[in-house]
Amino acid sequence: MAAAVLPLQSPESALELGKRLVSLLEDVERDAAGGQLAETAREHLADLVEALRRRLAVKASRDPRSLFDLDERLIELMDQAEEAASEENVIPQELVQEINDYFEAFRTKVDKIAGYWRWQESIADICGKESERLDARKKAADGRLSRLKNMLLAFMMARGLKKLEGEKASIGMQPNSAASLVIDDPLQIGERFFESSIRFTKTELQEIVYQLADGELRHRLEASLKGDDWEINNSAVRYGIANAATISGARLVKGNHVRLR
Repeated sequence: MAAAVLPLQSPESALELGKRLVSLLEDVERDAAGGQLAETAREHLADLVEALRRRLAVKASRDPRSLFDLDERLIELMDQAEEAASEENVIPQELVQEINDYFEAFRTKVDKIAGYWRWQESIADICGKESERLDARKKAADGRLSRLKNMLLAFMMARGLKKLEGEKASIGMQPNSAASLVIDDPLQIGERFFESSIRFTKTELQEIVYQLADGELRHRLEASLKGDDWEINNSAVRYGIANAATISGARLVKGNHVRLR
């Protein structure tokens, strides 16, 4: 005879679940064949035990105080302990216990912050790797699309076709909105069309300008010297200070950062 199994009811108290578990165990023991439990009976026993475990589980209370609240209170308690020690040469046991409690709460809060830190690091790492993977897939897809367009263009131009017709779509060839520049022989192009970006310090450019004869070029360079688009070369300033050069208005400052160990 199969064990009588009652459906789980929710919500139930731990006492009600316990009574149901005892009743089910009695039915299973009476109906068990050769000391072996039926699969259905095992499943329902496991469900009842899990439901009872959840009812009896004690959830840790969350400390609403922040790390900064605990820190401020710890400072106050340590001040009180120092004052009591100077006046009475003994620290009250209640104060010692409260200090120990706050130390424990402080350590617990730090551990939770470290756990959240590591969790966010893992999420950032996963997202970074996923981003790299998707970027690689995007580049590969863009490359395949570009090659497909070039092959279609070559196919249509070789056959003098303007459009490829399908049942649901069509592919047309049309001219670009702007003409592309093609350099056939750079040696035949005049030098006035050649340019090069050369970096000078402001002092070097001033020296060059002052040696130029009065004219349009000198006026243009003088105007650029007075412009506001000059940027500080931070690497040069850092190198100079690190090598004991006197540079007013700048200094090297070693800052701090937090690190999880």
